Amino acid sequence: MNTRLTRRTLLTAGAAVSALALAACGKTEKIATPESPATPTGEGVYTRSADGFHLNSKVEAPTVVLYSDFQCPYCAKAEPTYMEAAQELNGVMNVTVKNFPLPMHANAVPAALAVEAAEAQGKHVEMVQLVFEHQDEWKDQSLEEARTTFRGYAEELGLDLEKYTATFEDNATLKLVEKDFESGRAVGVSGTPQWVVGGTVVESVDSSTSKDDMVAAFKEAANLS
Repeated sequence: MNTRLTRRTLLTAGAAVSALALAACGKTEKIATPESPATPTGEGVYTRSADGFHLNSKVEAPTVVLYSDFQCPYCAKAEPTYMEAAQELNGVMNVTVKNFPLPMHANAVPAALAVEAAEAQGKHVEMVQLVFEHQDEWKDQSLEEARTTFRGYAEELGLDLEKYTATFEDNATLKLVEKDFESGRAVGVSGTPQWVVGGTVVESVDSSTSKDDMVAAFKEAANLS
């Protein structure tokens, strides 16, 4: 099966997905999303590079990448713990996130586009929190309903809605999401959430892993422990 993301597979519902893509995300229960910890200090926090969107400062050190799907409840569960890990690893490892919208989730790509459009106005983290917190509100909506819902979140965040919509609809934004997805496929990511260090999936970490165990696993994978 060709699992490369295309405009058709990204923006239409009901696309097929391989059994491997069900490895982590499949349930639909609501997951509570607590507030994220304080923003780490240093250069490059909440900016994007080839390594993904940085949740802590950019340093000359190994990088851990979280591949995430905004419609996946396990990603919603893992996100606040991963934010805590980013704080703990500030200055030690780069902690980043990339998009990995599963075709089984019809609104995962629109959600990713909404986050990217918010990121363009400095509100990536805030949009992620809203999208995860309200998964049950939009996960079963039609594409147009979901677009309207996400635009409402943008308005709630005080974004320039004209700029938000332009970025959301820009083909370059879709290509960014596609590039993230393809980078995950290239290193063996098959479900969400999954973490990668040095081009290798960290098998010992999942959505239930504690912050301390996450940090230890990432350091071990990077040969820093």
